[in-house]
Amino acid sequence: VLSKLESEWARAIARADGGVLGPLRPLTYASTRWAMPAAPPTAPVTLVTQCSLDRLPRLRMAAEAWSGPVSAAVYVPAPKGSVQAAAAEEMLRDELDALGPRAAAQLTIVLLYMPAPEGQHAGAPAPRLPGSAAEYDALYPINALRNLALDGAPTDLVLLLDVDFVPSAGLLRDLMHSGALGAVASSITALVLPAFEVTPSTPLPRSQAALASLVHAGLASAFHVAHFPRGHAPTNVARWLAAATPYHVPYEEYYEPYIVASRSWLPRYDERFRGYGMNKVSHLYAVAAAGATFVVQPAHFVVAHEHA
Repeated sequence: VLSKLESEWARAIARADGGVLGPLRPLTYASTRWAMPAAPPTAPVTLVTQCSLDRLPRLRMAAEAWSGPVSAAVYVPAPKGSVQAAAAEEMLRDELDALGPRAAAQLTIVLLYMPAPEGQHAGAPAPRLPGSAAEYDALYPINALRNLALDGAPTDLVLLLDVDFVPSAGLLRDLMHSGALGAVASSITALVLPAFEVTPSTPLPRSQAALASLVHAGLASAFHVAHFPRGHAPTNVARWLAAATPYHVPYEEYYEPYIVASRSWLPRYDERFRGYGMNKVSHLYAVAAAGATFVVQPAHFVVAHEHA
């Protein structure tokens, strides 16, 4: 009886949401392939990420730290062909000019443009009333960007990462030499890279020893442990700090680690999610539902400064 009531309640909420916002549907976006690698990939894993224009410096940091192929989708909050879009493209040119030649040679960038409201041309202002479907459609299309970046990856194996994070030093090299990638390539395995955050004034650590010192000093912690501990709790930071070999962890609801996996079985991101909140949780749920085994990689990690 309870299950039937819950189902009826869920349908009632969906009808109410639809009456206000209209159906929550994927949107069609204009996109442009902006940058392409100058040569074949130098490594078997591509860092896949997405960002807004204000995060372009973070993209540069991640690309230079990774030292391998990168596929990034960048959101332009203006319709393609508009004056605002042209200004955004110029900003991107300036940022790419500052990128080191090695990282630039392995970078794929695709631009995703805000769709113009129906009936309006690209240069017209877009009225979006509070609470309207148009306002929701204008939110940051985070999962559409993630899918676009995935599609641009030149390798089967991918590291799914948010742009604020920087990989630990030597991560790609050690993955290639450890044998871990063989299992990832040949099975439904999600290789977990523990995620950490440090205080805003603390330089990002690049080694496990440096990170451990910051954790003991209270200057670093598991990512979002203070206000969303379920997101990374199964990784078990205490175990990772002492681990010398990979170890399996069970999937738990709301687990949202950063993973290396094969595109051959990875589910697509649900593009109905726009804005922020639960978008990555839903994808990791789909990863688990696909039968993935979660294996935590020792010694290496990803780290960011504290942010919302």
